[in-house]
Amino acid sequence: MTGPAASEPPAVRRRDPLRRPVAWYLRQLSRVMNVLTDEELAHLIPHLSERRFAPRQFLFSAGEPPERVFLLLKGRVKLYHVADNGKEVILDIAGKGDLVGDMAIVEGPERATCARALEETAAVSISREDFFHVMQRSPRLAFAVAELMAARLAGMQRTFMNLVAKPVSGRLADALLDRVRDREIRLGLTHEELAQTIGTSRETVTALLSRFVALGAIAPAAGGYRLADEETLRAISSGDIAVSPRHPVREPSAAAP
Repeated sequence: MTGPAASEPPAVRRRDPLRRPVAWYLRQLSRVMNVLTDEELAHLIPHLSERRFAPRQFLFSAGEPPERVFLLLKGRVKLYHVADNGKEVILDIAGKGDLVGDMAIVEGPERATCARALEETAAVSISREDFFHVMQRSPRLAFAVAELMAARLAGMQRTFMNLVAKPVSGRLADALLDRVRDREIRLGLTHEELAQTIGTSRETVTALLSRFVALGAIAPAAGGYRLADEETLRAISSGDIAVSPRHPVREPSAAAP
């Protein structure tokens, strides 16, 4: 007669050793996943499937049924809306550990936004129905997702308000300030993509960045810029310092001897 270990089905013997590291990784990766209990994670993990996306590949497009929710394992994804004139307006840039497509649980029959990979991206995904079922089992997950959605909607509202109320130089200054880490401005975007986040053109962004450098607010650095004078950049953001993309910054003329 064989022992208990030998009689245990192979699938069961393999499953538990694998689930523990997967559960640990998901908790380390995402604050939303970290609220789940061991039992809730054990219920969630079998419903996850891994997906990989090449740069510029769509995770989903506006008008499609909201079928899946994605958790990014690596890479970056831009969430954007296409205006009636064909221009893209970037609403958010999602990175490692972020949920993408979570609005699926409250959206109607069609997606309202597009999601497209900016670089090589890996994600795990779950169907809308399975994710909603896990949320029903875990009030803590439902609350964490609601907080995430509220923060994202507040960010979108702030973006649209800035488009209406602020000049483009102020919007660009805000975008730079949002990306400051240890005095390094980590753009992670091309000038074209940065322009799409603030509702302007690539040429305007390029011109304004050179003006900000001339004013001493930022300075070129490897891979982007560094914050040289936060006070000046905040003054541009508030409109106290007006910067035009059409007129170069002029140095004050030297006093006559």
